[in-house]
Amino acid sequence: MQYRVPQFIEHQAKILGPLNVKQSMTIGVVLVICFFLYFAIGEENFFLFILLAGLLTGIALAISFYKVQGQSLPVVMKNWTSFNISPRLFLWKRKRSPVFLSTERERRAITIVKQEKSPLKMRDEGKIEELIKKIDFEE
Repeated sequence: MQYRVPQFIEHQAKILGPLNVKQSMTIGVVLVICFFLYFAIGEENFFLFILLAGLLTGIALAISFYKVQGQSLPVVMKNWTSFNISPRLFLWKRKRSPVFLSTERERRAITIVKQEKSPLKMRDEGKIEELIKKIDFEE
């Protein structure tokens, strides 16, 4: 019996409940910073401590859980900075193609060849033939 094997699986091991290693480390580092921040600032100015701890926690949660089109926030930020730092130079070189003005005889030969080669039924004249006439006769 043949089984389909899934490909492109991106699975990271969970170590602390639903958190993987990177998420655990990010949140753990922010908790340690908030712990030391409490003893440095929190006892004197508790409002400033709450403000800084909330800001750090929000940044850590965004880094850990926020995804942009399936990519984590650090990957998006790395790609953004490398795109903005790298030099770019876009040059457009116009291709010169010769102008082909068909004559009535050449158009008839083309339509005869088309009719001989194509087993499908096609209309005698379409929009392309009208455009060719406009190009040929307008100056």
